[in-house]
Amino acid sequence: MRANYLFAMLASAMFLWGAAWPTSKILVGYANAHVITFWRFVFVSLGSVVMLKILKISLKIELKNIKWLLFAGILNGLYTIFFFEALNHGEAGRGGVLVTTMIPVFSYLLFMLISVIKKESLKGRVRGSEIIGLLLGISSGLCLLNLGSIEKIFGWNNTLFLLCAFIWASVTLVTHKITGENPLNINFYVNLISLFMFSWVLADSGVFTVLKSDYHFWVNMFIVTCLSNIIGTSVYYYGIHKLGNVSASSFVLIVPASALVCSYFLLNEIPSLLTLLGCVLAVCAIYFINIHGKKR
Repeated sequence: MRANYLFAMLASAMFLWGAAWPTSKILVGYANAHVITFWRFVFVSLGSVVMLKILKISLKIELKNIKWLLFAGILNGLYTIFFFEALNHGEAGRGGVLVTTMIPVFSYLLFMLISVIKKESLKGRVRGSEIIGLLLGISSGLCLLNLGSIEKIFGWNNTLFLLCAFIWASVTLVTHKITGENPLNINFYVNLISLFMFSWVLADSGVFTVLKSDYHFWVNMFIVTCLSNIIGTSVYYYGIHKLGNVSASSFVLIVPASALVCSYFLLNEIPSLLTLLGCVLAVCAIYFINIHGKKR
């Protein structure tokens, strides 16, 4: 029975991760991307402190990890500003599927590149299932970039979405260098560093004006910061602790579909056939890269 509750919690958390895409697009309709980025980090940092206190997780960190936390915080700040700028120009559903798919693809390509630079052998470290997932992910990306229009393929929104995926893939590699820390503790400090990175926004005369927005703004901000980032991330790491990395990672397959479904109901975005095909390929790609090979 407890396992069923955990499965339901993980499924809900991943659904919220997908829902963060359309709700974030709604937020950038209220203010500039840098203002929304700043307040997102404010509320995530405050909420993370509360979560850490509830779970009785120490805020202490080892000195050896500070440089990696700083690097991850800067990358996280860049990811978030590009994320909101991309949503200003592109569809939330398609972007959610594209970025979710390309993150593991870029992570895998960066891993292979670093191994080649270090002259390390890839033999035994590269699984056939991961190569299949890599090819499926690239195929999914091509579908989602809209092959029907050359202008859209190299359009500003596609460029920003791909930048988001590449930057977040870099974040995952950097955070792997951080050892001996609780993942939720890392999440707090990374977001806190990103907050300081965007503290210059306080000089913007309209930075506090957005706080006077209607309840729609606060509902969507609550979903993005509290439900998706703080609670969703906590549930995901708890799932990894209880079920293991492979079983918990399988729930990430929900994110692309959730992004499309929520974008349809919240933003009335009707996905094209290419987007739906890309979503199917995305789910398959995530499965083969993150789950299939490790299961075996």
